Amino acid sequence: MTRRAGLDALLYFVVAAVASGCMGTAPGDVAPMSRYTLEHDGFEREYFVFLPSDYSDEGPHPVAFFLHGYGGTATATEAEVTNGLTRYAEKYGYVMVFPQSTWFMSPGPLEERWEVTSWNHISDGFDNGPDGPICAEDAKAALCPPECGTCGRCGWTSCHDDIGFMKKLIARVSRDFAVDAGRVYVSGFSNGAMMAHRMACEASELFAAVALVGGRLERGFECTPTKPLPLLQMNGGADDTVPNDGRPSSYGYFFSSTRATETHWNDGKACASEPQSWSSETIAGHGVQCTIACGATDHPSIDCLWHEGNHRWPGTPGFRGSNGYCVTELQAASMPEQIACIAPDPQEDPWGSRLLFEFFDRHH
Repeated sequence: MTRRAGLDALLYFVVAAVASGCMGTAPGDVAPMSRYTLEHDGFEREYFVFLPSDYSDEGPHPVAFFLHGYGGTATATEAEVTNGLTRYAEKYGYVMVFPQSTWFMSPGPLEERWEVTSWNHISDGFDNGPDGPICAEDAKAALCPPECGTCGRCGWTSCHDDIGFMKKLIARVSRDFAVDAGRVYVSGFSNGAMMAHRMACEASELFAAVALVGGRLERGFECTPTKPLPLLQMNGGADDTVPNDGRPSSYGYFFSSTRATETHWNDGKACASEPQSWSSETIAGHGVQCTIACGATDHPSIDCLWHEGNHRWPGTPGFRGSNGYCVTELQAASMPEQIACIAPDPQEDPWGSRLLFEFFDRHH
């Protein structure tokens, strides 16, 4: 079995269908990003920063943090998954930050080993949550990160202090770059969206808006931010890895529905129970149905369902390359076991990337 085939066989778990991150050089004339490191909890963590061409130290500029998915890397997003985040960061004048999660090497023969990356979006909530088990009795156990000791039947993500890391990273970026503290945004895909979900609830004072793509917290872990925040959710109707309607995933795990997430997000207020139809020119003709709750407030919740979409970036025609389980040349030295990403397709312009920045740019 080749290493690539072994990797595909091993990535059987909850959010292992697609991951996300960034690339060294974006399509067209968008400038490359740069690598930085940050010490946290005894570990050197890395992150990658894109600066738009109109960046000035006099600023301030809006800044968006994007978190990759399970098994993915910080430098895979543009190349193989989203293909357009830095393009729109350039258009709207955003600083873009792509952090890397922690990871460990899987066991087994060298040609089958892979770097198991994940975010600690639940923090020791291994088998049971407030509403009971978070996976079925016959759910297939995942590889347990060594720092966790034991993961029980349902645990599958890092046990490192990612909340602390993200807070420190936001402070570092705010210190090192001319960014607007009133225009800080967080998003992610799959496990990265789950981490963004938790981060926004526990540190909502840091953000102006949040976008969750293909991921939400487990059933029973729905949360309410301490400060009301605008929320955008984008999901595929055919996604059985993290289903949008709360049904069990194909791997036997229970994730919150987008509706329950929206209700808890707005603390059960009356406006959350009466979503209205919502649309945008960006999604016209793409088979996307959206609703908006609390639309008359400064913290609307938009829920978009791409009916034909599965567990991939909204608007992409299909999976590309390794679907994010790769690194670009910029990150290859720090993750040498990862395969190289394929080149991005500059002809692709997925509506999910456009909608993300249009949403952020409306909320200051």
